[in-house]
Amino acid sequence: DIRVVRSELRIAAVTRGDLRREIAATGKIVVANSPTLYSSADGIVTYDVKAGDRVTQGQLLLSVESPALTSRYQQASAVLARLQTELAGRELSAQKNQLEAKQALQFAGLTLRNAQRDFARYQLGLSKGFVSRQEFDRAEENLHIAELKAQQAPEQLTLVTQVTKTEIQNTAKQIEEQQSIVNELQREVNALQIKSPVDAMVGNLAVNQKSAVAMHQALITVIDLSHYEVEIDVPENYAPELTTGMAVEIKLDNNIYAGAIIAIAPEVNAGQVKVRLHFTDVEPQHLRQNQRITAIILLEVREGVLKLPRGLYAELDNGKNVFKVDGNKAFKTPVTYGVWGLDDIEITSGLSLNDEIIVSDTSP
Repeated sequence: DIRVVRSELRIAAVTRGDLRREIAATGKIVVANSPTLYSSADGIVTYDVKAGDRVTQGQLLLSVESPALTSRYQQASAVLARLQTELAGRELSAQKNQLEAKQALQFAGLTLRNAQRDFARYQLGLSKGFVSRQEFDRAEENLHIAELKAQQAPEQLTLVTQVTKTEIQNTAKQIEEQQSIVNELQREVNALQIKSPVDAMVGNLAVNQKSAVAMHQALITVIDLSHYEVEIDVPENYAPELTTGMAVEIKLDNNIYAGAIIAIAPEVNAGQVKVRLHFTDVEPQHLRQNQRITAIILLEVREGVLKLPRGLYAELDNGKNVFKVDGNKAFKTPVTYGVWGLDDIEITSGLSLNDEIIVSDTSP
């Protein structure tokens, strides 16, 4: 037997209650939004801000001078102007042609009526012997010609109307297509004036002032300081149990804030999985980038279980035995554990409610 002074030991009783299975992880404050802005064309960059400057949404950050894009826009605008002038000319020409066709229609009707009167007169003269057969045939021929012209004049007016309408529609379609090209080039030209998408602080200038840049090259990063998130590292063996929306307690400057999981990284790095959290209630004031925090992720709550405080004793004999106190004696007793919480351990067999256990280090 080994004798030990009771006061040198820590003894705890088995209790019944709820056990919280949690993960404790450390992490840091990160900005939720830090967009990087890119060049939309080849050109020369001119910055209007410096790293560390505070900027407002819509404020000009930089511009890219792109002679090639500007030239394309000017050429497309010139083609559009030419087509618009051409359309105006076609509309005037259509009005002129339609007017002439209407006049031809009216003239054909007038000529027909004159020919009909002449024919009637020559027909009467022929019957009375005042007009020769040759003169009558000439009058009849003139009548047929007048009838043919009167018949064709409406068709000619319709044809002129259809042709001019088709020409105008084709030109209008060309203008519509060219206008789309000009609008797109105008958008690309406007995109060379890069403005801040949010109220932010300028983070990084990717190139030097007046440098030549290529299309899609990164130019500047802005940091949105209005909203923060938390990034923590969680051991990979716990990752399968995590889900988005799971509640989290975020400990910062001796205060606890409610949070939730919003993203879980798909890859493992050095045995850790990165998890993103956000504050679900009021976001703390005066947060700073990279500020250290501790997060407690609640995996489950087991209700009404037998439990002991967590300690080194639970590792005795690879977690198979504990020392149960009975009066002034302590007996080595087999035990099995269930869920391990941050503060408590579930007892599944070997002990009963109110049993007292030595919970200090018993390895000696």
